[in-house]
Amino acid sequence: MLRDRRRPVGGATTDWLRARQTPGLGFIPFVFDGAEPDLLSTATALHALALAGAPLGSESARGCRGFVLGLECDGGGFRGRPDEPGADAEYTFYGLLALGHLAT
Repeated sequence: MLRDRRRPVGGATTDWLRARQTPGLGFIPFVFDGAEPDLLSTATALHALALAGAPLGSESARGCRGFVLGLECDGGGFRGRPDEPGADAEYTFYGLLALGHLAT
C-alpha cells in the first residue's frame, strides 16, 4: 500500500515482515507462541518484500523455498499447511506466487 501511494517503505516495515519468517522456513500469520508458517502468509510476505525492493537473502530464501516445495502435492498443486490433506486452487496460486519470488 505504501508503494502504491508513492510513500517510502522504510526499513522498519521490511524488518517487521522479515521477523515473521520462522527460522529457515515460511512466514507466520500472527505472533504468538505456537504460531506455524503457512503458504498464504509466506507468499504475501515474499510479494510485499519484493515490491519494497527488499527480497530475502539467499540462505533465508533457500529455507523458504524448501518450505514451499514441501507443501506441493502429487499432481503439482499446493496445500496451505503441512497438515492439510490435499491441494486446492487458492493455495496453488499462492505456491506459484511464492516460487516466482524465490526463483534464482
